[in-house]
Amino acid sequence: MKTCRWFKRRQPAVFLLLATWAVAAGAAAPLDNGTVLFFEDFETGPDRQWVEEGFPSIARRNVFSIMTEPDGNHYLKVESAQSSSAKGVHLHFSPHQCPHVSWRWKISNTIAAGDLTRKETDDAAAKLYVVFRGPSFWNPLDKRILVYLWDHRAPVGAIYPNAWLPDKERMVILESGTAKVGQWVDEQVHLANDFIRAFPGEEPGEVEGLAFLADTDNTRSRITAGFDDLTIRCSEPETSRVRQ
Repeated sequence: MKTCRWFKRRQPAVFLLLATWAVAAGAAAPLDNGTVLFFEDFETGPDRQWVEEGFPSIARRNVFSIMTEPDGNHYLKVESAQSSSAKGVHLHFSPHQCPHVSWRWKISNTIAAGDLTRKETDDAAAKLYVVFRGPSFWNPLDKRILVYLWDHRAPVGAIYPNAWLPDKERMVILESGTAKVGQWVDEQVHLANDFIRAFPGEEPGEVEGLAFLADTDNTRSRITAGFDDLTIRCSEPETSRVRQ
């Protein structure tokens, strides 16, 4: 029954989420002489291309809103209480040509009961999903997924197969533990390099979408997360924080 429950609530849901996002790619921001493919800082609220999608078997969805900080900065806030859903944008680009993705995030707390290696406890306080076209030309659901996340105990830099989709999804640990809880933390990743590390022997297909989410349904936890300044670049920024 666990496998059936997952098949209903997760595997098709991730792919249907992508299928329902707007077809048009995000507009490139006119920054850095054209090296920025996409930029979202939520200063005017999320563009219409940002779409929320839930999972069919999870009744409770996260609550997404735009918050204003004392200095006037706006960001995407996610409140997750025994719930899960994603806010995503549909894009098409080559991870080799535009591999540099950066953003910043913060969380109210980690999920102490979370354990990414177990199906029943695979929750995390903050995640960025990146979905790639899979190797099968004939099967539109044959995707590959990288999930960058903030865990409670897993070592930073580790890569784990998803407990439910071990052949299709890999989880990359960017932050772990409580030392930075409540702080904005900057992240920068290299999509092509991470994909090759996560899926040995495969080359990444075209990126088809990215989504922010928090996931607390399995552990019946409660967290608040913030996301801001999502940037996709086709050349490496001058100050690089990419973890090798």
